[in-house]
Amino acid sequence: MWPEAPATVVRLTGVGKTFGDRIAVEGLDFRLARGDILGLVGANGGGKTTTLRMLAGLVTPDSGDGELLGAPLGPHARPLPTSARRRLGYMAQATSLYGELTVGENLRFHAEARGLGSDAATAAALRFGLGPRLADAAATLSGGWARRAHFAAAVLHGPELLLLDEPTAGLDIVTRRELWGWIADLAAAGTAIIVSTHDLAEVERLPRLLFYDQGRVHGPLTPAALRHRAGTASVEDAVAALAARP
Repeated sequence: MWPEAPATVVRLTGVGKTFGDRIAVEGLDFRLARGDILGLVGANGGGKTTTLRMLAGLVTPDSGDGELLGAPLGPHARPLPTSARRRLGYMAQATSLYGELTVGENLRFHAEARGLGSDAATAAALRFGLGPRLADAAATLSGGWARRAHFAAAVLHGPELLLLDEPTAGLDIVTRRELWGWIADLAAAGTAIIVSTHDLAEVERLPRLLFYDQGRVHGPLTPAALRHRAGTASVEDAVAALAARP
């Protein structure tokens, strides 16, 4: 999809972040190539969202170094340049939709912000089944439709790196499975994806995970390795067991 792009999309070594005396993230080490999917799992407050915000250029690391989409990342690096931001997609927990605008207007706004025309908005609406809601104000959408529209807005420009923070939160099982299917399709097309999730039944399918424990990062691990470490039969039980340990 991007033959000129290097295979390594993200490289981090010893990256960390503190807020006052609290360690938010410590020891973040991994590489991510085109088409890779990396899951972030662990209890709430463990550092997953902070990790995504550092990668999105919204929070500056305090330690370590790395590279993201060809740009340096670290405590002394310059802010993420526009050239990298345009190749990045970020779906935060809080919606980025404007409530007073319709779904169609929101998609067109996001397309124009990426330097794209209305065709990109139309294609995203069709791809993600938003046709029945294009004329609805975003503020009137149910949780499921809002998450679907938010996802469409985050990916309509075909990002090389996609950051997803709890994308399936509040979704019914049908929409949740649809969204995981879209994630798999994007990865197959070459997008590198990092997804923070509590959907631990689905995350069993991912090749690599980072486990967060009060800011400390363990991994990358395979789901099998995480289950073995905790001595459990499922990733869900493993996360619960490891989070409960002092």
